[in-house]
Parts: sequence; structure tokens; C-alpha cells
Amino acid sequence: MSERPPGPEQLRLREHQIFLILTIVIGVVAGLAAVLFSLAIEQTSRRLFGLAPSPWRLLAVPPLTSILTGWMLMRLFPDVRGSGVPQTEAAYHLAGGVIPPHVPLGKFLTGVLCIGGGHSMGREGPSVQIGAGLASLVGQWLRLSPRRVRDLVPVGAAGALAAAFNTPVAAVLFALEEIIGDLNAALLGSTVLASVTSVVVERAILGNEPLFHVPAYHLVHPAELLAYAALGVVGGLVSLAFCKGLLALRALFLRLPAWSKVMQPAAGGLVIGLILLLSPAIMGVGYDYVDRALNGDLLLRSMVLLGALKLVATLVSYASGNAGGIFGPSLYIGAMAGGALGIIVHRVAPFPTAVPGAYALVGMGTLFAGIIRAPMTSVFMIFEITQDYQILVPLMVANMLSFLISSRYQASPIYHALLHQDAVHLPQPSARGALAAQTARSVMWTAVPMIAADTSIERAVHNVRDEIAQAYLVGSGDRPAGIVSRQRLDEAIREGNGGAPVASIADPLSVHAHADHPIDVVLERFAESGGILPVVSRADVRHVEGLITMDSLMRSIERRSAKQASAPTPKPDASDRSLTPR
Repeated sequence: MSERPPGPEQLRLREHQIFLILTIVIGVVAGLAAVLFSLAIEQTSRRLFGLAPSPWRLLAVPPLTSILTGWMLMRLFPDVRGSGVPQTEAAYHLAGGVIPPHVPLGKFLTGVLCIGGGHSMGREGPSVQIGAGLASLVGQWLRLSPRRVRDLVPVGAAGALAAAFNTPVAAVLFALEEIIGDLNAALLGSTVLASVTSVVVERAILGNEPLFHVPAYHLVHPAELLAYAALGVVGGLVSLAFCKGLLALRALFLRLPAWSKVMQPAAGGLVIGLILLLSPAIMGVGYDYVDRALNGDLLLRSMVLLGALKLVATLVSYASGNAGGIFGPSLYIGAMAGGALGIIVHRVAPFPTAVPGAYALVGMGTLFAGIIRAPMTSVFMIFEITQDYQILVPLMVANMLSFLISSRYQASPIYHALLHQDAVHLPQPSARGALAAQTARSVMWTAVPMIAADTSIERAVHNVRDEIAQAYLVGSGDRPAGIVSRQRLDEAIREGNGGAPVASIADPLSVHAHADHPIDVVLERFAESGGILPVVSRADVRHVEGLITMDSLMRSIERRSAKQASAPTPKPDASDRSLTPR
């Protein structure tokens, strides 16, 4: 008697079990990668600088190592500059979780050289990209379904971050809050399992030593909440200075000639070398000095100086195109800002206050909440560091104010703003789930002719006389510079301007939509567009995927009406992909 084949429910259960096993494997791999990355940075820094670096080493090592990494980033690994968190988000939301094999390798090598070579950058962001890249590779090698490959990206990211920072709960929240953008994501269980597994691996190798040695702190007097509120305001202002300074300086580097890109990291390295001559304490991650701030071992002047120098050095290191993150520097700057304010409060407050180390601890979370915009991650990260719930109330007060100030005056979170500078736009959280039945994709013309900008209007009309499209892109290659309607071309001919170039009557691409925008957003933007709305790629806003015109909208409505009229059991909520005008 033949055995009955497994049913759909059994297959789904089997797939779920296999995925959980794979999650544990990825937790082990991500944990090992993060530990190896941290050890490699430490050993590289020790070999390049020695235990007591001389002035010439402090000055020469950053630019010299950056010459090598600049060449690697230009020729071998062009997509591993910066933190790695924005690229991981883009891979998850826009590339189906597919990360090329060279990305984790390139991030590891360039990150070790940049951070170990003295640049003021963190290891957590690169660890996230390395872990996510390895998880994606595992999924691709095993030929998993596209959905499962995509699901593995935040799992690997959480595992690597948990091992890099020794905070498994915060790592899970960061993966959900920042990478996925949804704290209620179905991947909660998988990210927890990978995070815990990676921390077990990390502690088995490095021991159960905490990243920071933090004394027990608590709220000494109820009025002290006013001081923590002031810290929240300071944190918000410093966060704004960091975000706006980083974006402005990076924009300046991006405007430089393309041939200079290979030398930009070295230019940043030279500036870092000069700063290291002033204070070697801002070198690399700098968690030793964070630990000293948490234990009250630094003076007011030292904290102010270190915080300011770390901020400037991080902006230069990141904006000049080196490989490293801003996760760690945000904690460093926060500890110095909080500790400095704590010393002042401790001296002048008319009520009993905690020691400055408590303010340094809250300052870490406050800057993280203001810069990274992951407030839940910030709260649980500090709780995991201290294992003491009594610090949570001051932390939440300061975090809330810092987050509100930063959000009010810096519209996009820093990771998203960095992607925007690279012409990459992630979908909004409301659009990250299943797309609505009617989107821009379902009502746009997908075949859009391109007219060269210097073509005469008369020649352009002749060339497109057989086209059914009502609007045309104007530009060269695959980079449109404007858009012109068929009606506007005909009007120019009637006015006797047939010899003028098409570019003279083209309208700029000022308003656009994305293919996953719901129909209400499409109609709102269509009304602002003057009748021609370009649909551009989220991965590159300069690439036009289609056009929406009144004609394309009407044809879409007609086809949907015809389909619903002929259907025996209409399903008004179902997605209708057949409506795309061709």
C-alpha cells in the first residue's frame, strides 16, 4: 500500500522546522563572523599603532591605510562604503534580500583596515551587513525561495549585532525596528533564536565579560528628572548637529569629481591623523573611554573635548567614504555629553543627584535615540548593559525629548537620509506589507519612448507619429532630464517652432511616484503633475519605470470595469496585474 504524500499543512510545518534549524546555523555563523571581525580590528590596530603610538604613527597610519582601502572601495568593493545598515535595509526592501557574495568579504576587509587604521567609526554597523550578507548567501546557496532568502537578512543582522555588542534583546529590536521597520514582524521568533545563538557563541569564545563595567545607578531625587529632561534636550541638539553635519559634509564629497573618489578616504584619513595628534582617545571604536566615562573617571574638560573631537572625526571618516559605522560613535558622543552635563548638574543642583556616570549612561541612549531613531532599541540596550530597571525612567524621559527634537528638525532618520543621497528611497512602513490592489504599477504605461534632448521638435513628432503614448521622456541614454506631452509637441509645430530642440519645451521631472504607491497617493501627485506623472525606481530615482497620464488612468478603469463585469464571482480586493497598460 503506497504512502499518502504529505499535505499542504505538513509541508508548511516541515518548511517552518527547516527554517528554524537554519536560523540556528545562521546565528552560529553570524556570531563567529562578528567575533572574528572585532578581534581582527583589535589586532590590526595593535600592529599598526603599537601599545604607545608615536606622533608619526598617529599622523601617518590613517591616510596610508586609507589609500589601500580607497583603492579597494573603488575597484573591488564599491558597495561597502559607510555603515552597512542602509545597504542592508535596501537589500531587504528593494532587492528581495539578495546580497552579492563579495559584500560580506569586502565589508570585513575594508572595515578592519578603516577602523583598525584609526578612523573614528564603529564596528556594529559593518557587523550587521556582514551577518546579513552571510545569511543571504546561505539562503542563495541552498536555493531557498525568494521569500525565505529575504527573511534571512534580518535574522543574520540580529545575530551579528548581538555578538558584536553583547545585547541580544536590543539586537532583535534593532532588526525589527530598523531593518524590517515593523516591531510586530512575523520574524520575531527567528531573530530571537539567531540572536541568542550568536551570543552563546560569542561568550563561549570571549567569555562572559560585559562590554562596559557599569555601577548600579538610580534616581536619587524626583527633581532630578528635570536634569535628565535637560539632557534629553542637549541630546536632541547634538543629534541634530551630528545628522545635519554628516549629510552636509557627505554631500560635499559626493559633489567632487569622480576621479577623486579613490583618494577621498585618504583625504579623510589625513584629517583623522591630525586629530589623533590632538587626542588618540578618539581612535577607532573607543569603548575604553566610554567605560571610563561611565565610571566617572574623566574630567569635565576632557569629556567636552573628547565628545567634540569624536563628533568631528566621525563626520570626516564617514563622509569621506570609509567603511565603518555610526552606531558606536553615537554611544561614545552620548557618554561624553551626558557625563559632562552630569558633572555640571552634580555641582550646581540644589537637590541630591546621581554621580556623573549615571548621566553618561543615559546620554548614550539619548544620542542613540536621536541619531539612529530607534528608541525601543535604545531603552533595552541600556537596560541590558546595566541589568537595572531603576535607570529606565530617566532614560525614557531623556530619550523621548531627544527623539522628538531630532524628528522635528531632521525629517528623515539618518540611515534613510544617507540612502536618499544615493538616490535610493525605501517604501514607507504602510506600504511595506502586501501592496494595495491598485497601485501606480497597475495604472502606468510601462513602455515610455525617449527623445534625445537636442532633437528638433519637428523631427521628434515625425519619429513618434506611430506611437500611442501621450507623453515622452526627454534626455540621453537611460537618464531622462525632462518630459514632454504629445499635445505640447503638436502645439509647438502649430506655433512654427519645429526647428527648436525638444529640450526647450520639456518640463522637469519635479513630481514623481513609485510603483508601489497606493492609488490615493498616485491621484494626489497626479493632480500636482500637470497631467503627466513619472513613476521612478526606489533603488534609483533617476530611472523612470513608467508614466501615468489621463489616458493610462482611463484605460485602467475601463479594463478593470470590463474584468469585473465578466467575472462570475467578483473579488474587489484582489490585485489585478492585468491592468498594466502596454
